[in-house]
Amino acid sequence: FTVQPTFGGYYSYAQMEAAIDSLVAAYPALAQKINIGNSAENRTIWGVKISDNVTADETDEPELLYMALQHAREAIGGSSMIFLMQYLCEKYSSDSKVQALVDNREFFIIPCLNPDGWEYNRTTTGVGGGWRKNRRLITGSTYGVDLNRNWSVNWGNCAAPIQGSAASCGSGTASSDTYYGPNAFSEPETQAIRNFVTTRNIVAAIDQHAYGPYYS
Repeated sequence: FTVQPTFGGYYSYAQMEAAIDSLVAAYPALAQKINIGNSAENRTIWGVKISDNVTADETDEPELLYMALQHAREAIGGSSMIFLMQYLCEKYSSDSKVQALVDNREFFIIPCLNPDGWEYNRTTTGVGGGWRKNRRLITGSTYGVDLNRNWSVNWGNCAAPIQGSAASCGSGTASSDTYYGPNAFSEPETQAIRNFVTTRNIVAAIDQHAYGPYYS
């Protein structure tokens, strides 16, 4: 592929889109670019569908969702999703296991759920930037909601038996890194995923996170 990451070895938002476009151009029968929705700063949240009959909705096949970069400072997640989509397409014709996966499933891969936060890090402190949340203006000079705390399941519920620890629910303080927002699905990014998922039949979802030397 002609698109090489220059953002500290990782992909900028524009490079991610270019990598998706390159993949779709190289493998039009396997890969399709999809628009999931828009971020708070009106960037498109891009995804890729990968399947053997990519333009068809094969309702008899299970659908898998992969996402990364909910948290803007977890750089490796976005690149891993780019590499995954490239691997599936590149190995399709030579690896029978990959071919079986792609022939019998529909993959939906979203490399960057939080493009605003990702770009904010890139343009301020670089790949090691510590910004975590999205970039919606909350009030005054306070920005951002922790997208991973903005889903509806147990939103804002800090009861330890539910969350595992009282701190896991996040914070109701807008300046906190784990601010869960004014209500569940208050953010355009989480709304976009909710709206997308409700139109599909997702049977399994993998949300990539990374912290320090850990990758989960």
